[in-house]
Amino acid sequence: MPSNTEINLLRLERTTIPEDFVREHQGEWDHQAWLDFCSFIEERGYTPIELDKVGLILERKKTEFWAGKTKK
Repeated sequence: MPSNTEINLLRLERTTIPEDFVREHQGEWDHQAWLDFCSFIEERGYTPIELDKVGLILERKKTEFWAGKTKK
């Protein structure tokens, strides 16, 4: 059975929240924006969660964002 941490990560991945963040920041963000994002997902009940894995999701979405920009 998956842990609450794993369940929250899967829940987050199924939303548009990470993609929306990347688009809102045009594929670039600073540490403060990252901290704000972490607070945002915490406020919405996505805790406990492994923030390093959240970071990997954002990096994947950023790669997809930039790949989409180069196709246009």
